[in-house]
Amino acid sequence: MDRFGQESFEEMVGSAGTPLDRLRRRAGHRLGRLNQSVQKRLPFMLPGHGPLSGLGGGMKVAIYVLSHDPLLIYMPIGGERPLSLIAAIGRHLASRRAAFLLMPSWTLERPHVIARLGQDIAWYRERFPLHELIFLCNNEAERRLVAAVGGTAIFSNHNLMVSEDIFRPLPDVPVEFDAVYNGRISNTKRHYLGFDIERLVHIAISIGELPPAGDRAFIRRLQAQSPLHRIANPIVDGRTGRLTPQQVNRVYAQAAVGLCLSAVEGAMCSSMEYLMAGLPVVSTPSVGGRDVYFDPDYCIIAEPEPAAIRRAVETLRDRAIPRDEIRSRTMAKVWPQRRELMEFLSALRERMGSAEPMLSQWPFPGTGSLRRYGTVRQHAREIAAPAAAAGRS
Repeated sequence: MDRFGQESFEEMVGSAGTPLDRLRRRAGHRLGRLNQSVQKRLPFMLPGHGPLSGLGGGMKVAIYVLSHDPLLIYMPIGGERPLSLIAAIGRHLASRRAAFLLMPSWTLERPHVIARLGQDIAWYRERFPLHELIFLCNNEAERRLVAAVGGTAIFSNHNLMVSEDIFRPLPDVPVEFDAVYNGRISNTKRHYLGFDIERLVHIAISIGELPPAGDRAFIRRLQAQSPLHRIANPIVDGRTGRLTPQQVNRVYAQAAVGLCLSAVEGAMCSSMEYLMAGLPVVSTPSVGGRDVYFDPDYCIIAEPEPAAIRRAVETLRDRAIPRDEIRSRTMAKVWPQRRELMEFLSALRERMGSAEPMLSQWPFPGTGSLRRYGTVRQHAREIAAPAAAAGRS
């Protein structure tokens, strides 16, 4: 394990395959990391004009256009070069005034990332003077770090985007499990910390961090833990399929406690989903901002040890705090911060020349719609279409 208690590939799935298989796997992992590194650097290396400027157009990016006039774009960012995707699409929109609302999906509280981020902010401002970059930081520590390297940053935790219409208590669903863990198949999620819990249900999907054989081996590992543990996802050819948000919420209703077991990540949407569904939460100490809405009455920060996690789960399970109470107290923290963001966005629109009234309704549709992926080229065409139509009218 590494210094964060994260397992290696072999620790997650066992010694799967022959020595040659393991050698190929390591080579594939290194090749994948090299490819990611090239993609992160490429947008900063391309010329601003000419035939080579569009080489980054095939990169995949998630974009939500909050407003076309003025142009306000919401985007998740992350990785070692958080502005790489902004640099990729920014050159397609260089002639338009625009504001980018940047949501760190992985914590920026990393010194080497912050140091490079300051350089990339200065690079971007010089090349795209019509664009404004606004970082929606997940906690105050992150906001201070971004501001210290010259970024425009406000505290606005991305868990504000989770929909309370989808994630809510379901009082007619019986509780079958002591805990639920919604965590993708990744060493960062530290599933092993929940293995001592008597009755545990997993929601686990793959985003490609392991090869398919690794996913299958990891699923077998979860299935072998205990006859009282279950994977809620459908399993096809040994791999897990996705659940709809409504199905996820129903799984939450079947559990007494929600688990957050990673040491480092972003604000972790599932932590807010648990709270909106009325579940108390057991978390390990963490960096990234998921604890912003925690309350000691129904959230326990436990040591990252399986026995400690089990004891904390049993403690919260036995408290039997009404789910409606957890939800209402959580929403009482969420809505003041949503209103602050709405006021900020209203002032931003006015500063950019909009005559629209101040926002009175929450303008974001929920995390699923905010993460609609497409290529840079596709998004740029869609953003340009309304402006072109307005010019013809």
